[in-house]
Amino acid sequence: MKMWTLRLAMTLIACHLSLPASLAQVELVFTPQWTAQAQFAGFYVAQTKGFYQEVGLKVHIVHPSSSNPCINRLKDGSSQIITLQLPAAMHQVDQGMQLVNVMQVLQNNSQMIVSHKPLKTIRDLDGKKVGTWHAGFSELAFAVAHQQQINIEWVEFAQNVNLYVSKAVDATMAQSYNEFFQLQLAGQRFQPSQLIYLADIGCNVPEDGIYVTADFYRVHHVEVERFAEATRRGWEWAAEHPEETLDIVMEITRRNGVSTNRPAQRWMLNQILELAEDRKSGRRTYRLEPEAVALANKLMRQNGYLSKDITYEMLSKP
Repeated sequence: MKMWTLRLAMTLIACHLSLPASLAQVELVFTPQWTAQAQFAGFYVAQTKGFYQEVGLKVHIVHPSSSNPCINRLKDGSSQIITLQLPAAMHQVDQGMQLVNVMQVLQNNSQMIVSHKPLKTIRDLDGKKVGTWHAGFSELAFAVAHQQQINIEWVEFAQNVNLYVSKAVDATMAQSYNEFFQLQLAGQRFQPSQLIYLADIGCNVPEDGIYVTADFYRVHHVEVERFAEATRRGWEWAAEHPEETLDIVMEITRRNGVSTNRPAQRWMLNQILELAEDRKSGRRTYRLEPEAVALANKLMRQNGYLSKDITYEMLSKP
């Protein structure tokens, strides 16, 4: 038995024997896929407002590092719950890892290509240099380029927009809630013809979902479902109280040594809440839809980024 499973089992036994069920506190470690920012506001709210505690959970939010990403922490057991973008989760399943999607936070794709020059189509990037994240996240863009036989020289960056601003690249990948705002803060101004949103070219694959290993879910499904429900409450509270949520986010970023500002986090929070809404109904459903998995599988499978079909059922609760 892995050490984290043993610790959790001992905590459950101790809580059951010594405390009323309403007071039992089971410890869990949650790791999002990036550093502290409004992208994860609902989790911060759930922790700060006591929503996790109310369902018997003591949740530790531990952010990843470049050398120890969230998926590594899930694999070694130092974190039991993480967030992943859907394509990244499917890649891990393709590699043999059994994952369960317990809640889908974002229903839409935020990724975009920002060009120095106007673009008629994505094919105008043939032979060009395009910045992309060193940490990954660009599977869909790679798949589209491969599908349309576009020869792009991908140039990796860490987490800033210097490559684009210095014109070391012809275009760059960006997320609407993050790098795109940074570019505007850096004085860049854009016409619509300079922007290609992946969601608008047939790649509206949802991003952040909450994942656990299938083994962990089988043993601790009650605690995982409580975590998901408390997190949902956190996101709903964040949508209803954006300024108070920003107070919480700014405190978390300060505590984690992240250099940012309130306008940037406000932009991010507004974008994230919009990305969480279903495009048809305008509601936050928090569900992973089979059609979304099928679309991601088609794009990635046909273009060599999956070795086998990854289905909705593979990511579903056992």
